[in-house]
Amino acid sequence: MTSLRLGTLVVLMFVAAGMPVMLAMQATPEPAATPVTEPDRLAYSPDAEIHGASLGEWHARYWQWVASFPVGENPAQDPTGKRCGYGQTDPVFFVPRNMPPCTVPAGVAIFLPIAGTECSTVEEPPFHGEDEDGLVACAAADAERYTNISVSVDGEALPDIDRYRATSPAFTLQVPEDNILAVPEGTGRAVADGYAVVLAPLAAGEHEVIVHVEVVDGYALPDKTLHLTVVEPDSESSGL
Repeated sequence: MTSLRLGTLVVLMFVAAGMPVMLAMQATPEPAATPVTEPDRLAYSPDAEIHGASLGEWHARYWQWVASFPVGENPAQDPTGKRCGYGQTDPVFFVPRNMPPCTVPAGVAIFLPIAGTECSTVEEPPFHGEDEDGLVACAAADAERYTNISVSVDGEALPDIDRYRATSPAFTLQVPEDNILAVPEGTGRAVADGYAVVLAPLAAGEHEVIVHVEVVDGYALPDKTLHLTVVEPDSESSGL
């Protein structure tokens, strides 16, 4: 079975030589966003502790979440967004890696994967490492492929996206039978590296996030648009 991993706000798909990476998908160019004057109003600082964890630690929790579901039940395989809320218990809401439209409860932060990957002791090369040093180097090699990243929220552009790259500490990765990494059921160690933004809680209503990513060989990935509907807890079930 082909593994699913990717992310540029993000659709799981393959590029060069079938290598899984984080990608964006939308063919129509979007108008330029207005630079935001108060970035912390839209997103947590990449240096901030977010609900008791660093950005790198949230990368680890994100991968633990997305890898925990089997094929056929994984939120990252559902284009409708009906599975967005599966397993969501933290005060930070994880957007599935295929970027479907999601309904999000008001008052929670929102983790948006932009570009990057994880490497583990249970996967085959090029996503394999024998020890922590090897895992760090493996994940960094993929994250370094991305450049000229931009993110806008409701037409406002977040500045200095390069600051939002983070490396996770080594973490336990437990995968079920028939998992999206296409490895045997079991437990291994992993490290994640890449770009992600944790949005501050959004007001109730409809929101649009647009992400642009290029790779270092000069190829610009199609922009990806994410639609979020934020609802008050008593107004609509969010699937949590």
